[in-house]
Amino acid sequence: MNLGVIPDSVRDVAGTDGQTLRGCRWQYRIVPQSGSWSVSQVVGNSPGLAVDKQSKRSGVDIWMRDLDIQGRTVGVHRLADGADCDTYVQSGEAAVNTIVIHHGVPHPPVEEVCERAIAFTKATIDKMPR
Repeated sequence: MNLGVIPDSVRDVAGTDGQTLRGCRWQYRIVPQSGSWSVSQVVGNSPGLAVDKQSKRSGVDIWMRDLDIQGRTVGVHRLADGADCDTYVQSGEAAVNTIVIHHGVPHPPVEEVCERAIAFTKATIDKMPR
């Protein structure tokens, strides 16, 4: 499946050595006039989706309808400004979050941002341990 990311753009998401954040970040191929895009996939300890939803309950957090992808519950979260959207998949005692960010203005419709996060999640969910 072609997700539009540049494979060679992969970078570690940790900003410094010794961080507990684990994961990778990729850039999307540049489309003229559309701003730039990135996608990250990070893993961190998490007791479950319900706890994540409870902790992200500010005025800027919007939880969308959960999805079922390959028999797994996937939370879909976005920020009110529409610049980013992320998914949450439980993996053992951790969560795998796939985060898509649009850099620049104006932002595309939030549905487009979330579609990219969902597509990347669908393409990688079979690699996430249960």
